[in-house]
Amino acid sequence: MFNKGKRERISIFIMFSLMFMLVSAPVSAAKQKSDDRLAEVLQSYVACLKENPLSEGMTAGYEVYSLEDHKSVASFNKEKTFVPASVFKLLVTAAAVGLLPEDFSIPTKVFLDGKVNHSGVLNGNIVLKGFGDPTLSVEKLDSLAQSLADQGIHKINGNLIVDESYLDDQRLGKNWMWDDEQYDYNTQMSALSVKENTVDVTVQPTEIGMEPNVSIDPAPGYLHIVNHAKTVEGSGRDLSITRTRAKNEIVISGSIGKDYSQSGYKVTRTIVDPATFTGTVFQDLLLKEGVTFQPSSKIMKGKASKHAKQAAVVQSPELDEMLTYMDKESDNFYAEMLTKQLGALKGEQGSTTAGIKVIDHYVEKKLHVDEDFIQEDGSGLTRLDHISPHAYTQLLSGMYNSPQADRFISFLPIAGVDGTLKNRMKGTPAEGNVKAKTGSMSGVNSLVGYVKASDGEMYVVSILSNGIYKSAYARGLQDEIAETVAGYPGLPELEKKTIPENTYPLSGRFDPILDEDAYKGIIKGAVIYSTKQNKVLYERNPKALLTPGASVKLLTGATALEKLGENYQFKTELYTNGTHQNGTLKGDLIVKGYGDPTITTDGSNPEGKGPALKQMAEDIKKAGINRIQGNIIVDSSFFSDDVYAPGWTWDHESEAYQPQITALSVDRGAIRVGYEPGAVGKGIHVSISPAVPQIKIINKATTGKLHSKNTLTIERDRGENTIRISGNLPAEFKKGHKDVAIEQPALNAGYALSVQLAKAGVHLSPGTEVVKAEVPASAKLLHTYQSSPLSEIVDSMNHANDNFTAEMIVRTLGAANEGKGTFDGGIQMVHQYMEDMKIPSNFDMADGSGLSRYTQISAEAIVRLLAAETRRPTFDALYQSLPNVGGEGSQPNVGIMENRFDIQGLSGYVKTKDGDLLAYSLLLNGYSKASLSKLVEKFAEELAKE
Repeated sequence: MFNKGKRERISIFIMFSLMFMLVSAPVSAAKQKSDDRLAEVLQSYVACLKENPLSEGMTAGYEVYSLEDHKSVASFNKEKTFVPASVFKLLVTAAAVGLLPEDFSIPTKVFLDGKVNHSGVLNGNIVLKGFGDPTLSVEKLDSLAQSLADQGIHKINGNLIVDESYLDDQRLGKNWMWDDEQYDYNTQMSALSVKENTVDVTVQPTEIGMEPNVSIDPAPGYLHIVNHAKTVEGSGRDLSITRTRAKNEIVISGSIGKDYSQSGYKVTRTIVDPATFTGTVFQDLLLKEGVTFQPSSKIMKGKASKHAKQAAVVQSPELDEMLTYMDKESDNFYAEMLTKQLGALKGEQGSTTAGIKVIDHYVEKKLHVDEDFIQEDGSGLTRLDHISPHAYTQLLSGMYNSPQADRFISFLPIAGVDGTLKNRMKGTPAEGNVKAKTGSMSGVNSLVGYVKASDGEMYVVSILSNGIYKSAYARGLQDEIAETVAGYPGLPELEKKTIPENTYPLSGRFDPILDEDAYKGIIKGAVIYSTKQNKVLYERNPKALLTPGASVKLLTGATALEKLGENYQFKTELYTNGTHQNGTLKGDLIVKGYGDPTITTDGSNPEGKGPALKQMAEDIKKAGINRIQGNIIVDSSFFSDDVYAPGWTWDHESEAYQPQITALSVDRGAIRVGYEPGAVGKGIHVSISPAVPQIKIINKATTGKLHSKNTLTIERDRGENTIRISGNLPAEFKKGHKDVAIEQPALNAGYALSVQLAKAGVHLSPGTEVVKAEVPASAKLLHTYQSSPLSEIVDSMNHANDNFTAEMIVRTLGAANEGKGTFDGGIQMVHQYMEDMKIPSNFDMADGSGLSRYTQISAEAIVRLLAAETRRPTFDALYQSLPNVGGEGSQPNVGIMENRFDIQGLSGYVKTKDGDLLAYSLLLNGYSKASLSKLVEKFAEELAKE
């Protein structure tokens, strides 16, 4: 039984509790009403974007989360997974600050592997070992050189060994794009790196008509300079300064005015092979300090022996300084190196893959972030990364409640103050109150961080946008949301706007398919249109600009059939240049290509008829030429020199689906590598077709025991025609092959023709070479070869989903458009054709095949083209070119399908039972643990029921 005192205390407690409830109830209701109004305002911002043709294709997702009330107060598309760009650095930031000590720093060491005699001569190697310091500067390397000089060392009778073994040898991130590679945001990685593996290239004017001076710093001798530029009158500048793909070569072209600044024009470019570059810089610094090398000394990769002694060391700044710079300046190199560092320290090895495992485990287990995201690099540069606004809410709220909260927040840019937000939101409530990471690249823009409201309450704000046609609209949305939250609970007076949700005749059948919970993270665009009734039967985000993949071939094929004509035939010309006497051609044999995608070595083109080098060789023999005393010249000048479309990736350059695109190419720009097992424990048997001796094969693969794991790998070295074969092939394996895309397809066509000439009995003089050049005016046309009609080629392209043919066609469109076969020229032709069909061209197209992730187009635009095509004279050719994508016994359903893990879709036509022809497109972008191909199948099956 309670005593009196206890009863009195209980009564007082109950009284105060009732008073609190009476007071807090209206306060909570008022707060909820205010939060609801905030949500309306923010959604109105998005709704306004849908009214503008320059922003209607953008898909935005956001969440505003109260850290005080522990609840989401406003959100839109918060579970959709977006390509995030640089806000992805927040993951490695969180893991690093949570797992590494605050005073963590990274050394770079010098070892002496030998003995120094009394005269200061090192009889042995000097070893420079890196441990993954992303901050290593030329100045710090110089201090190492000075330290050795101070120790009395003045000569090295050995080699300079560079040791990068602390981290793996993956130089670039997964699916990074080849055309970004020369820029400092896409630099190569190594445990031993200096100046973030970049050089400064400075161009200074000289005398009019002369080449300008070009200087490189540091390591001026490390890169080869090709200077085609000229000094001209005036003070202007029209320069191109590029690093050749996969090579340490700088090419300068264009002009610079004599009166341009005498300090010159300076750009930063990346290098290839960071460790050797760092060793070169270090050697130059040693020489400057008076430390010389013997003439035979080399810079070599390796490791110090166990007897080597440490002679000098420098340290990076401590962890927080590195993270501050990384996030405020959005430095990709720092993020990638620290990702590998986490793998080395807390994971299995110093690799990106191991680092990602460490990061994912930390954010999922310690910060309770849902697993519905995918990470493929540390910086966000790859477009394979996908994450939702809600995942960022979980990440940032988890960090806010962690012991590292203040440190984590201090790394972020501050609106109107510093970092990448220095010049944004000045003079607004957001200035100084928004601390957030930014991210941007083509079609992508993001802002994720913390916002302090006017009443002092803290919020997490995560805003992700994809499908951006004009980036100003995405940044504008971010600023509006951040400024509104910073001014909260005050709110602007805006007309309430919502995004309409329409119902269509087929909504009851297709909504359940697209609304499956397993695919909640997928951004979906879909349109089904009746060409008989001229009306929309179904839509879902019809204007959303999405990465379409192979559906782009519909645009390429339709435009080509219309602009070039169904009966257009590609040609290839054969010339001689010289005299022909007594069976001997005293001069050159010339082959000029005009973009024919059907040329083969021996006529074995499974997808259609086309010229064959074998036939060309036989025709040369029939022309009475038995010997050639000259060169074989290949002319691919019908196309421009760029061989890859924008947005293609460095790590797929040896894959047959990403071949080089040149005006003269055979066998789709690939070599077929055949293989079969040998004796167990011995090498496998390898062959190549065509058997061109200029293709180098390095075969280190072995035959494994019965039922052993197949780990066979076949890859071509970047920038070279060296194919490396490694791994294990089980003994029971039958014959197999892999087509490998090659470097310099036009030259390879010449080499392959040489082989066919020999087979035909046409002898080449010992000095004959294959040379790339244009047909001289004195050359005589010997023969013209033509492809099959374009309609047949488009049929082959679509049935095989062939990227090579699509790109050859789009570059041929470019030649028809502007006289030179460029990607841009062909794409302009496609845009013009879309406009001719009254279809808005506010979309981005980067190639003709859909391989590039730069391309973004809406399902509505694709369907409008398909519908318009039904009224064109070329429709039958386009329709017949499309493969069947429906199930057995279904209504005829033809189209183009894309099947990448994060980009899937289907676009085409389906004939209904009542005689209607439906044009449709389904585009899917994002990440889901569930199979996206299953979703596409369900959509196709439902279509086929029509």
